[in-house]
Amino acid sequence: MNKESKITNNTVVSTIVLTSEGDERVDFWLKKNLLLMIRALYFCMEEQWAELGRRYNITPAQQHILFLLSINQNVLSPSEIGELGCWHSSTVTRLLKPLKERGMIRIGIDKKKPRYKKVEITLEGSVLLKQLVDAVADMENFPCDISCLSKEEVVNFLAYAQKILDVHKGEPFKQKVINGRIGLCECTEEAVDYQI
Repeated sequence: MNKESKITNNTVVSTIVLTSEGDERVDFWLKKNLLLMIRALYFCMEEQWAELGRRYNITPAQQHILFLLSINQNVLSPSEIGELGCWHSSTVTRLLKPLKERGMIRIGIDKKKPRYKKVEITLEGSVLLKQLVDAVADMENFPCDISCLSKEEVVNFLAYAQKILDVHKGEPFKQKVINGRIGLCECTEEAVDYQI
């Protein structure tokens, strides 16, 4: 592997020249840089998301739960929240507690499967989510500044990321999260029995 560097727009860009000897080093280099790049991009985005959360007193993870509920007919089981949010069940339990205490969600028994719980966004939670959505619409650089990219580059980036997600999360994740549409509260009590 030969590694060359060139300067573009005051940034050093590493270019790899592939050779047959050293493919393992290339694979490691690609894996390492993919990991570091995704992690750094996440932290850039998380910074904006956390700032939004501070304004509305809600963590990015709690915002994500409200979003997940809204794009899934306002009701999910805790295990579905964990699956769609990529969290362990104990994390879901910890995240739901303050949302319930603030009246953003209700947790009750699934009428069709009494052994299971359901989580539903409340009108208050839906109102907060709408405020968050409106705030995001007004933020020019949310989730991060991508003004350095053309629209085509952003579309290509999303297509590549979707290929990776398809391998790891599959079609149900794409349909329930990526292609989901926010449905601001048409809350019903049909899905949840609140007399527990």
